Amino acid sequence: MNATVARVTGETLVDVPQPGGRRPAPGRLALVQAFVNTHYDLAADGGGELLRDPKALGDWMSAHALIATDARLDADDLARALAVREGLRALAFANNDEPLDEGAVEALGAASAGAATEIRIAPEGPRFVPSAETALDAGLAALLAITATAMIDGSWPRLKACPGRHCGWAFYDHSRNQSARWCSMQICGDREKARAYYRRRSERPT
Repeated sequence: MNATVARVTGETLVDVPQPGGRRPAPGRLALVQAFVNTHYDLAADGGGELLRDPKALGDWMSAHALIATDARLDADDLARALAVREGLRALAFANNDEPLDEGAVEALGAASAGAATEIRIAPEGPRFVPSAETALDAGLAALLAITATAMIDGSWPRLKACPGRHCGWAFYDHSRNQSARWCSMQICGDREKARAYYRRRSERPT
């Protein structure tokens, strides 16, 4: 496996080394991060789509204990899962001060219909428990419950999508002042600086 990013092979991605040696998101939010990163396009690794078909989606979700291993998903399930994933990525881009893709967020809302959860109150705090009827709904409900919890506890704004050209990798900003912008300065940050430099050079009057 590449030392910086996960290859598209179907293995569990929560503990995969992050670009630039970043630490993954804390706790269960790392699972949402891994879900968003089932598609990435880092030029350094070529990128790719992990959820290529319903079976690949089922394998990924069962490997991450989101659905039963014998669950069967179809093309509609795949379309919904991808809509949820890209909606979460759009929100992660917005966390990085990029324009919000409202269409992707609307599609996320539509694809989330049926992904129901129940709130259970316990001494240690509330828990979100999936109460959906289908396998996919239960899996999506778990991912969305983690996202909701992160929004409540304040960790969600630190999950950002890298704005580097042909990137979109979701990374967790562990910096004290929450100022990280790139998945990796060496991979995307330096490239963007170089592009800006050559752009300025080309705009200078001769």
